[in-house]
Amino acid sequence: MSSSFLRLGIDCLGTNTDAVLLDANHAKQDEGVVKWTKVPTTAGLSSVKNAIKEVTKDKPEFISQIRCVTIGTTYFLNALVERDASKLQKVAVIRLASCNFTRNTPPFVDFPTELRDVILGHTGFVEGGLNVDGTVIGTPSKEGVLKECNIIRSKDIRNIVIVGTFSPIDVEHKQEEVVRDWILEELGDVNVVCSAHIGRLGLLERENAAILNASMLNMSSIFSKSLENALATTGLKKTPLFVSCNDGTMISVEEATQRPVAIIASGPPNSLIGASSLIKLGGDRIHHDQAEAMMVIDIGGSTSDAGMVLNNGYPRQGSAYSEIANVRVNFPMPDVQSIGLGGGSIIKTESVRGSVVAVQVGPTSLGHEFSKRALCFGGNIMTASDIAIAAGDMPNFGDTPVNIDSSIIKSAKAIMQLGLENLVDSIKTKATPLPVALVGGAAALCQSPLRGTSKVLHHEYASVANAIGAARAKLSTTVDKIVPIENGRSSGEDEKILESIISEANRTCVKKGASRDSVKIIFQELVALPYIANKVRAYVQVVGELDRSTPKATDIGVQIPSTTTFAGSNVTATNSSPSTDWTFINTPSQSNHPTTIDLKEPSAIDAYKPKITNGTWHISPTDLSFLSTGTYILGCGGGGSPYLTTLEAHSCLQRGESLRITDISAVPSNSLLLPVVCLGSPIIGIERPGGNLSQDALTNMLAHLDKKSFSAIICVEVGGANGMMNLIVGSSHNVPIIDGDLMGRAFPSFEKITPYVFSSGDINELLPVSMSSGDGTDFIMTHAKDLKMVDRTLRALLVEMGCAAGMVQRPMSGKEMAETGVLRSHSLAWRLGRAVARCKASQSIGEVGSAVVNEFGGEGAAREIFGGKIVGSEERIVGGQSYGEVRIRGSQISKQHREGTEKEDEVLRVVFNNENLIAELQSSSNKPKILATVPSLIIILDALTGTALGVPEYRFGLKVLVLVAAPSPIWTSERGLEIAGPKAFGFDDIDYIPVGKWREPKSVIEEFS
Repeated sequence: MSSSFLRLGIDCLGTNTDAVLLDANHAKQDEGVVKWTKVPTTAGLSSVKNAIKEVTKDKPEFISQIRCVTIGTTYFLNALVERDASKLQKVAVIRLASCNFTRNTPPFVDFPTELRDVILGHTGFVEGGLNVDGTVIGTPSKEGVLKECNIIRSKDIRNIVIVGTFSPIDVEHKQEEVVRDWILEELGDVNVVCSAHIGRLGLLERENAAILNASMLNMSSIFSKSLENALATTGLKKTPLFVSCNDGTMISVEEATQRPVAIIASGPPNSLIGASSLIKLGGDRIHHDQAEAMMVIDIGGSTSDAGMVLNNGYPRQGSAYSEIANVRVNFPMPDVQSIGLGGGSIIKTESVRGSVVAVQVGPTSLGHEFSKRALCFGGNIMTASDIAIAAGDMPNFGDTPVNIDSSIIKSAKAIMQLGLENLVDSIKTKATPLPVALVGGAAALCQSPLRGTSKVLHHEYASVANAIGAARAKLSTTVDKIVPIENGRSSGEDEKILESIISEANRTCVKKGASRDSVKIIFQELVALPYIANKVRAYVQVVGELDRSTPKATDIGVQIPSTTTFAGSNVTATNSSPSTDWTFINTPSQSNHPTTIDLKEPSAIDAYKPKITNGTWHISPTDLSFLSTGTYILGCGGGGSPYLTTLEAHSCLQRGESLRITDISAVPSNSLLLPVVCLGSPIIGIERPGGNLSQDALTNMLAHLDKKSFSAIICVEVGGANGMMNLIVGSSHNVPIIDGDLMGRAFPSFEKITPYVFSSGDINELLPVSMSSGDGTDFIMTHAKDLKMVDRTLRALLVEMGCAAGMVQRPMSGKEMAETGVLRSHSLAWRLGRAVARCKASQSIGEVGSAVVNEFGGEGAAREIFGGKIVGSEERIVGGQSYGEVRIRGSQISKQHREGTEKEDEVLRVVFNNENLIAELQSSSNKPKILATVPSLIIILDALTGTALGVPEYRFGLKVLVLVAAPSPIWTSERGLEIAGPKAFGFDDIDYIPVGKWREPKSVIEEFS
């Protein structure tokens, strides 16, 4: 084997460290395994050295033939999960943002309290930030940056993150890099992380990833040096060293030192890549075919993790957002579903008069104590592995004979079988059976065919698929940009844009060390942006095989000093090889924060009473949780996620501000009420949250009216983010909001409000309106010749204002709101959110559909019409709005009012225009049938969490429930249907189909006064 090109893959897991030697020259991938081993994982990295010695001990010549080492690890994830203050370092964050943008969602705003206590060192704001088109909102001030540096120096913080709005598209001004250079000039030997080098568009998620990255830099430096030391002591000192990434690819150890957040969760993708290799997917067949090829279930010691491998040999990616140690981030990670079933899962039995009457498998596991306490190792605790041994499925395992009653074996195996079949169902997006590969150390737990699969594949190397995945990993580059379109959207223009982005990705991948001829595309996408003309978001990912020459380190923008010592810390990183293995002194986190009610306790939810004084509802953090869930349900797929506005509202409460809701009955009939709404592209909201858009529009309207004060705010649109945003605006002006709105849901256009139903039809009856950009541009429209002109003008203004604006519509009196508004819609949202919280807390999420229906008024007012799995979604942008449809294949999710939808040949097609408009049942045996239409509320819930899904979150594989609820009778009047019925949205051949009778929500204020 003198000409062999050996690759060594190592995966350091909690129990074992697996290692595999692969011959990269071998024609057949699965037959390229030269040798493999498993050794116990130890503290530090001595298990890496042990694994290397084990796979090379019989043939020392292997050492000289190893050309590449790739290592996967859970070290960083464990440190975050354990909130380990001895490993994680304090971080200072400098946010570049002007005009009050992002102020209500400061750094660490959505971190878990315990982790925030460990990492938060300092946060500060300086002028800066861009608009979506790259124009400058504010220019960073060196004086302001140096002021922050003085504070950081006084706190002895050595890890700094810089975050600017729209920094990932900042190719001209490079504000983050400018500020980085000023900091290094002033503070010298510190770590500085630019967020644009870490994450994608989505400010909080990118910032969170950058914070985690900065906190682990000292840890990663020590880790990398320890790895290099381990290789040096085993004769591999000059061998190129790589680390497995979260997306199934690999990066050089130099890049991993700078970007530890990229390698934090490499375990599942390693298993998926390894499994695809074993059954001959991937390799030369890599292309950007997104069709599903097979399922993989990795049965480990505590859990079974399932994912889907595409025809390109790579895992199907998850949703836009992921969580690492309960921190929300937005970098690519595989879509992996898990259940508490593994080889160490504890088996419990219940006996009556000596006879076993019940068997429970998991979800608790023996974990690292398995080899001491399981029956097969002389212990006294029955595990899933003991069941498999007793059944003859795992011969020659353990050191102690196992005897278990046959009835227990039969019951336990049936439970495990059902659990795995449900896991298969959770990741499939089509009814067509697909093959499933079983990997992991406890893969032998499954010996029978699984429902929903075409075949179950076992492989002799299945127990080390994770290490094979590490050894097979490729280099990767991702490019994510907002790109201008010169001549409008066309197939030719799209191809031109993609060609440019692909070329950039290819060059970067080669620069990282990939061979030029091997680089292939595994994902490409062009997405139009709502309300943003002549721009698209381009996303391309390519992979390439390692060039057989020694790769070079890649500088990705994180500045790490040659020697870093942290005051008050137990760790020091230097450029010399550590004299000892990677070890830390354990320092437990000490924090004790008071909380609101425990939303995991049903009794606490039932006992909770909102604070009502003198007819005013004073909003608490618990109320915000309920309202956030409920407003998104009322969004009917639109309105935007209330996630960020809810965080802003929490920040208001933490600052001591008051968020209040009042009933219309408490407002004088002649009082001045101002209807407020935010509008714009979702990309603006996630990258530049908050600001004074609505507050400025409100001030502008008051000036136009020559008024100095007003009584309350009316929420124009209760559905989605606007349902929460008005609480913040009300707080800023020290006024309450009315319990009610002008839609009772979310709608996509200006005129679809209930006062227009009562008008003569003259659009001027909805004027004046005030619009503000939040950074100094204000506008008031007082008259217009027709609705078309209003729509055209407001859309053009929205673009000029940076594709996001606050709006105040024509002022109303208390009497007019009482007569023309949809009343008590916030009370309804609160009750909907509480119902979902109850189902979650009582572990009865299967009843969430019925619970939500009851809050709408029961069967006469709402009903559940379908349940199933999303199998397709199409979206396009027309006139700044999102149009498309989502297709849901029927399955048994609940037993309530399924109307035969458990048949897999039935599909529910939901058409949307920002919000869900039409629900049509399709089947192979019957004609399509319209089940519900706008203005009825068509609601899609995540069946596993009970929370609402918005149009941007419709993705393959999600299990969902579809509900419909009757709208306010204002909308079902003849005039209401003209404005917001099916024909108003272009469905000329569809008539409105009533779904029940609207029932006025019960007032929270009245009930709890």
